[in-house]
Amino acid sequence: MGKRSEVMESREVIIPYARAMLTTASAKFEFYYPKGIRWSCKRCGACCRDASHRPRRILLLPSDITRLEGVGEKDFMERVKGEEPYIAEMKKMGGACVKLTEKGCMVYPSRALLCRMYPFWVEREGRSLEVMVDTRCLGFGHGPELKEDYFRDHLTIALKERGD
Repeated sequence: MGKRSEVMESREVIIPYARAMLTTASAKFEFYYPKGIRWSCKRCGACCRDASHRPRRILLLPSDITRLEGVGEKDFMERVKGEEPYIAEMKKMGGACVKLTEKGCMVYPSRALLCRMYPFWVEREGRSLEVMVDTRCLGFGHGPELKEDYFRDHLTIALKERGD
């Protein structure tokens, strides 16, 4: 492992959180999001591969499958059980998503919700949502500061695609 990787693996980052409200057609949610962070996708593909500290799983919602099949994709998933609302997982080859090439993601415009959300994910308890962040992502600390609207927009899309 290179020196930069070791630093990225071991650094401790304290992130302040802000609280906001989100109203959808069916419910009101309170959500917490990382405040004052900067992030920009570097299109490095690291999130498409197993990480040094754990394997990555790209779980798929029915809407992800519909979107990918709608652009002609075939043989990209394996069905899973017990992961509701997810019903499948992207296949991997050699520890990487089967849609990752040397030029990047073959399905970037149609990629899965989990891929579109990364390096963020949502922890949910009832009507409370907490946006978590993987600070190991190489885009963390770069790009524009992400504001409440960024997280609100992503949560709105995620809740809709999950059927909430």
